[in-house]
Amino acid sequence: MTSLRNTFNYLRARLDRVQPFSLVALACAVGLITGCGAIVFAELINLVQRLAIGSTDLPLYVLPTLPWYRILLVPMIGGLLVAPLVFLASRESRGHGVPEVIEAILFKGGKIRPQVAAIKALASALTIGTGGSVGREGPIVQIGAALGSSLGQLLRVSPSRLPTLAGCGVAGGIAAVFNAPIAGAFFALEVIMGNFAMPAFGPVVLSAVLATVVSRAYFSDHPAFVVPGYTLVSVWELPLYLLLGILCGLGALVFMTVLDTLEKWIAAVPLPKLLKPATGGLVLGLIVLFVPNVYGIGYATMDLILRGGIAWPWLLLLLPVKMVATSLTLASGGSGGLFLPMLYVGSVIGGLFGMGVGAVLPDLAGPSGAYALVGMSAFLAAAVHCPITAFLLLFEITADYHIILPLMLSCSVSTMVAKLVRDESIYTLQLLRRGIDIRRREDNIMQAFTVGQVMRQDAPTLQDSTAFAEVMQHFLVSAVPVCFIIDPQRHLLGEISIHDVKELLQQEDTLGALVIAKDIAQPVRATVTPDDPLVRCLEQFTLLDQDYLPVVSSSTSVLVGIISRREILDLYLREILRHEYVGLNLRSEYTHGTLHEQVRLPHEYVVEIVQVPPSYVGKTLREAQLRTHFNVTVMAVRQGGKSSPDEFPEPDHPLRGQDYLVVVGRPADVRRFAGERGEYRRAHVPDSPTAADH
Repeated sequence: MTSLRNTFNYLRARLDRVQPFSLVALACAVGLITGCGAIVFAELINLVQRLAIGSTDLPLYVLPTLPWYRILLVPMIGGLLVAPLVFLASRESRGHGVPEVIEAILFKGGKIRPQVAAIKALASALTIGTGGSVGREGPIVQIGAALGSSLGQLLRVSPSRLPTLAGCGVAGGIAAVFNAPIAGAFFALEVIMGNFAMPAFGPVVLSAVLATVVSRAYFSDHPAFVVPGYTLVSVWELPLYLLLGILCGLGALVFMTVLDTLEKWIAAVPLPKLLKPATGGLVLGLIVLFVPNVYGIGYATMDLILRGGIAWPWLLLLLPVKMVATSLTLASGGSGGLFLPMLYVGSVIGGLFGMGVGAVLPDLAGPSGAYALVGMSAFLAAAVHCPITAFLLLFEITADYHIILPLMLSCSVSTMVAKLVRDESIYTLQLLRRGIDIRRREDNIMQAFTVGQVMRQDAPTLQDSTAFAEVMQHFLVSAVPVCFIIDPQRHLLGEISIHDVKELLQQEDTLGALVIAKDIAQPVRATVTPDDPLVRCLEQFTLLDQDYLPVVSSSTSVLVGIISRREILDLYLREILRHEYVGLNLRSEYTHGTLHEQVRLPHEYVVEIVQVPPSYVGKTLREAQLRTHFNVTVMAVRQGGKSSPDEFPEPDHPLRGQDYLVVVGRPADVRRFAGERGEYRRAHVPDSPTAADH
């Protein structure tokens, strides 16, 4: 263990010395690891399928050889095995996993528990291998993100880099599964990370490329689907693809509604949670007995549709059945992805549309497989709101330039139709049901952070038997205007505010020997637990008109800390402001234009935004001498918070309590300066991103 720890310490030290290149090296490592993870995951699915139906061949061709009771029972047994994994071992592993990754990257600093990768892989392999009507692309997103995040946490990289490393894992996972590095990179940037910022672009692309190299070395260089030759019969065919885009947009809305409705219905069913996946598996088995095409991932069925090998009545049946089968698998507690089912349903819609157009306009329309191919892309774009990723994925799979115009047209139209009716995608809808709206990220800070992340453990306390004179003495030296009364086991009994003491000051001589803390303590009006979101604290602060709340253990009334309104507002403002300073940029005006240049800070320096400490209010920067006392440099002054413009730090400008200083310094020096804020502020300032990180 000592040798292993020394190795990690050595690697961290080396990475710190080559900061500009370390993120590139880590991204490459994540790509290689995720590529290997995709291989292990695929083989795990094959192993489970072999045990379940006796073969690793495409299930559509194996099921007719099996007895009916085996088809019925296999999904149910899979549900029984999955239940303890998703409800007890790792709740994040339930469902398709993409919303959990988006939440982790956007609101939790990219931190994902390492065990999520292993449990998600096992749970999804059990679900898919036993017939769950889901895909493996969603799970690999969560597996890859967990692997990337875990590597970053293991090497203790800067917190600003964890989201990028998690995004690298996402890109590598999608790239490895689809043999499509471009689509993998753009899926991570467009859907998961929500931006195409250049600092993340390079590492994400590198990770996708290396994951694809690993995947191709093992699986060989074959596309995910067997794609027929494509031809655009006439330019007059383009309006037909526009109409297909509209239909796919509407179909995606129906699919989202079916999934959302089934999740609500099954959640309301009065069954133990551990039995719901098995029950859902049993119902799925009944469906598969009559419609075997919805068993498992469905590659064979999609290949048949692309070749025009399924008649339209059967396609018409598959459309609602596949939606229900996938929704049932996930809503009952199964683990698997939505990516492939969305492509599946899109191919069905496109195939039906192509057959209909071919019957009405035989001289104008191309083969139905071409419409099925475009339908796959358009449906994915509409459901996920990712037209760029959807277009690039199918273009990369087909490697056919002639398909660009129909793909771009259908993807754009389907996305616009879906967004016109519903703002949420199939992924963000899940987050919205949890109270997280990624379009209002600033408002979600209060929902994403918990009390335990902000509270102070050194809550002011007095024993219930403390004499009145000692209570008086406590408030004379304490800066906190409230004190909590506890028994010897730290159970919370009540609270005393400074106002309660003031009312008894005139009777101090009389009461000093007679009254103890328990006698004057008031009942505690509200408490919070470390697991509560900060929004609950704000609700209590507003309702009770007070500035402090005691924090008690989730299971007992034992006092574990204190949280103040000021600390929460500090966190809120800092989280909003810090995202605007990802580096230092020079902007110089010249006769012929403006020059923008980024300054790369030394790797041991950070940029942080700190509210002016009370002891410096009224002083000028010259009088404060922060460089001398704390070895930090003030780069700008932001007066009044986020909405105010930054100002140059004039030496003789007096500082105000609501001002914020943009300071540069070593992390320890910045923490020391931030500690001057007063005794209510936590003595911790997370490392800010440096210019080199971005």
